[in-house]
Amino acid sequence: MKTLQFFFDTRVECSAPVIEHQFVLRCRPRPGEGQQVVQCRTVMEPDVPLFEQRDGFGNVVLWGTVLAPHTALHYRTEGVVRVDAAHSAAPAPNPAYRYPGPRTRPGPELRARTAAWNLDGLAPPELCRRLCGAVHDAMRYEPGTTGVRTTAEQALAQGCGVCQDAAQIFAAAARLHGLPVRYCVGLTVGEGATHAWPEVYYDGAWHGFDPTRGRLTDESYLRLAVGRDAADCPVESGVFKGLCDQTQTVFMKVEEIS
Repeated sequence: MKTLQFFFDTRVECSAPVIEHQFVLRCRPRPGEGQQVVQCRTVMEPDVPLFEQRDGFGNVVLWGTVLAPHTALHYRTEGVVRVDAAHSAAPAPNPAYRYPGPRTRPGPELRARTAAWNLDGLAPPELCRRLCGAVHDAMRYEPGTTGVRTTAEQALAQGCGVCQDAAQIFAAAARLHGLPVRYCVGLTVGEGATHAWPEVYYDGAWHGFDPTRGRLTDESYLRLAVGRDAADCPVESGVFKGLCDQTQTVFMKVEEIS
């Protein structure tokens, strides 16, 4: 078991004032399945009420509205979570995890590449380990070559992308072999931005793989939200009235504490 202290800060800047900004955040750690949230708080600027609920995948969702004109939305979440990958036993998964989401529908490229990886007949643990290595080898990490709406099929065809793309390719390929897979977005020990990885359900538990780094996940991974793919669990989304360009700045820090 590891005790992780985390700090997650996001600022969205608008080039012109906007109004009636309705937003949804998935910026708090998801409790359960090996994660125990010891303490957690979220601070918003502008200072508006935050309402908490769970979405259809069990993620913690905060939502609120900024009615007055504003040019920035700034939220900060910090806290402490105990992570124990050895105690991640979980009930049978949501059947939705066996089917693709909007960004993990397999096309000709993904089907052909999955067949070429020769995964047929393997037990889930070995299949997932080989798939993790295959996706890692197939994808060159290159920020800026894909966007938030890039599909697994598109990213695999071009052979480069970021962690979101590698996680979605793994998920799409594993589902072609009948495995239930969930896409995870969260934080890992260190500093930088959010990370994404897939988790596969077999032997009564979720097992995490990180094809971006070519390894299995462990207690240094902190889960924020899950879904079929990135479209199901954006960390921040919303709508507003106004015309503007947006820029987003993200910083996170996670460290192990005694």
